[in-house]
Amino acid sequence: MIINGVRWRVRLVSPAHPLLLTPWKTHALGVCDKVTQIICVDETLSPQLLKEVLCHEIVHAFMYSYMIDLSYSEEELVAELMSEYGENILSVTNAVYDGIKMK
Repeated sequence: MIINGVRWRVRLVSPAHPLLLTPWKTHALGVCDKVTQIICVDETLSPQLLKEVLCHEIVHAFMYSYMIDLSYSEEELVAELMSEYGENILSVTNAVYDGIKMK
């Protein structure tokens, strides 16, 4: 996928894959590496959780690709907001927009 001219690759990997090991030595469900432009996601996740984690990591990729520089906690908050509520936000926005266009 291309985000703002930056090519990102997505890989589904084993939960034991070294790329899913955080600096704190914990297991992550997904990671977005801004140096290699690779997103890795645990391949054993349920379909719904896989979609949420993938969205979370793609939000990170957008922030990196657009040079949005936030603190770690701010970045996680934005990524979590979008992965949890992004579809609902877009759905409501589209409904309101469609209502405005019809007037």
